[in-house]
Amino acid sequence: MKYKYVFLLGRPGCGKSALYRELEKRILESGQAKTFERVDDFPKVWARLQGDDAREREGKERIYSRRTDDGDYLANDNFFDGILKEVNADVLRIDKPDHVVFIEFARWNYVEAIQDFDPRILERCIAVYMEVSFEICWARNVARHEAAMAQDGDDHLVGREAMEELYLHDDQEAFVAYLEERNIPVLVVNNEADGEEHLKKQVEELFQELF
Repeated sequence: MKYKYVFLLGRPGCGKSALYRELEKRILESGQAKTFERVDDFPKVWARLQGDDAREREGKERIYSRRTDDGDYLANDNFFDGILKEVNADVLRIDKPDHVVFIEFARWNYVEAIQDFDPRILERCIAVYMEVSFEICWARNVARHEAAMAQDGDDHLVGREAMEELYLHDDQEAFVAYLEERNIPVLVVNNEADGEEHLKKQVEELFQELF
C-alpha cells in the first residue's frame, strides 16, 4: 500500500460519494487493505450551524452563520476556521496497520485548506479532485433533495445563494500546481457525465496508484 490517506475533494454534488462507493467495492474485491474508513467535516460543520441555532433561540447572537430572508444559512468569514485542523487531529488518532483513510471535504480555497493537515498525513497521501461545474453540482443537489423529500426524508438543501458564495469558484488549477510542486500525487476526475459506469476506469487508475 503506497498511500495511507486519500483526499476526496470537490464541490457538493460532484460525486465524491459515488467515487468512494466504487473504490470501496474494488478494494474489498482485491483484499489489498484490511480496513478503511471515510472521514469528512460535515459533522463539525453541522454542529456549528446547530450551535448558532441554539444561541439564537436563547436570544444570543449567532457566531458562525447568518440567516437569509428565506431562512437559509450564509457562512460568516470565521465559519470554517479550525474545522480542518480538528479533522486533522481526528485522522492522526487513527493508527491501524494496512488501513486506508479517506478524507472528504469541499472548499473554495484548497491551497490554504490542505495546509491544515500534518506532514505525516501529506507525506503518505494522494489527492483526488472531482471536476464538475457549479451548475451541474447545483442541479444534482436539487434533484437529490427532491428525491429525499419525495420519500418523506429529512434532507436540508443548501440554498443557491449560499452555494454560490462558497463554491461558485475555487482554486483547482492553483491547487493542482501546489501539490505537484510538492510531489504529492493528484488525480483530477471529470465526473460531469450522468451515472457511475464511467467512473470505473478512473477508479481502477486510483486503485493502481494506491496499491
